[in-house]
Amino acid sequence: MRLNKTTLLATLCVSGMMALPALAQDDYPPPSDDAMVVVVDQVLLGDVFANMDVTVDAGATGAEVTATATGNISSADALTGDVDYDVTQLQQALVRASAVLNGGSMVDGDVDLFVTAYGNSAASSTTYGTAFHTLDQVSDADVSAYGEIVLDGVKALQAITTAAANLSTYTVTEGAIRGFQVQTGNADVSAYTSADICCDNSSVLINTIANGNSLTSTGHSVTNFNGAAQTMALGTNVYSETELYVQSGTTVIGSSTAAGNSATVLNEWGFATLGRDGSELFQGNGADVDAISVVTLDHWSGTSGSVAYGVGNSALISNIGSDTGLYANQENLGDIFSSASFDGGTTDGSLGYASSTAFGNAVTATLCYTCSTDGVLSGKVNQTNSGTITSYGSVLSSGNGYVQGSAIAIGNTATFQTIGTE
Repeated sequence: MRLNKTTLLATLCVSGMMALPALAQDDYPPPSDDAMVVVVDQVLLGDVFANMDVTVDAGATGAEVTATATGNISSADALTGDVDYDVTQLQQALVRASAVLNGGSMVDGDVDLFVTAYGNSAASSTTYGTAFHTLDQVSDADVSAYGEIVLDGVKALQAITTAAANLSTYTVTEGAIRGFQVQTGNADVSAYTSADICCDNSSVLINTIANGNSLTSTGHSVTNFNGAAQTMALGTNVYSETELYVQSGTTVIGSSTAAGNSATVLNEWGFATLGRDGSELFQGNGADVDAISVVTLDHWSGTSGSVAYGVGNSALISNIGSDTGLYANQENLGDIFSSASFDGGTTDGSLGYASSTAFGNAVTATLCYTCSTDGVLSGKVNQTNSGTITSYGSVLSSGNGYVQGSAIAIGNTATFQTIGTE
């Protein structure tokens, strides 16, 4: 799609209750005549399932288990030059991924487990050119990811379970970004990870992530313009849970993250903006959001803990050395719940912690100055939260270690900051 003079979006509703303000017309220079032009139209009408079951004997030297299910997926990657990327994706059937690992003791082995489920996924990239990244993604059916691990022992374990209704990513080095996406979620998203590990581990790291709508824009030496209209419908649910039990472990960390809508811009050495004055990023969340992390240890050494983070709408931009802007309208109607619990048993004196954070709407804009650089940070934010925000934390320890607990619940938060290094 040529973005010469296009009205990006006039009105958008979530179940008839949340309306998007009219967006201004934006004038973009057209792609070059030799640009890579990609037009994609995808519709999913049949269920998509990915299931992987693995059993390993005691003494195995390691294991890597992966399960990935995606309803619609598309990408456009140019070695150099402009990319004109126009994608429409509609997911109307279930998407589920699951992976289960059972086995004996692998005291000298490393284990990795990755479970991923996306309703719609689109990505583009280029170098020395401009990415014109334009999407319309709709998820109308549930998306879920499930990971389970039961082992008698392991040297090191890493598990990441991720589920998202709509995902958009784009990256440019030495060039420009012109990105705009409409992402709509009308069904539930869930991610769950369970791990039961006996003994003799050097580290156990479990991370569970559930997103309704997600976009990430990354640029290096790039002029970076980004906009989006993200909505999760009323009555839907975004759910993430980690359950981790270890009899004896070192550096054991379980985390759970859930977000209705998420927009992230990471840029270096060039003007960057998320939304524009008069053409703001819009995020409307009607989903209930739950992030739950439960970590239980009979005995532990090394810093170990449980982390839960839940947010209705999240907008973040970070830039180095150039002008930066963030302009956002956020409305949260869903209830947000986060719970982090840590039961530490006995310890050798190490630190055990639980951190639980829940936000209705969250905005963060950061501009970093370095030697001989400057820039201006600006923005405008409108936030409305109507949901109940709950954060719960629990820390138990019967040993002689140091314990720390934190529970934070905030309806609306907006942070603009400049930092500098010499």
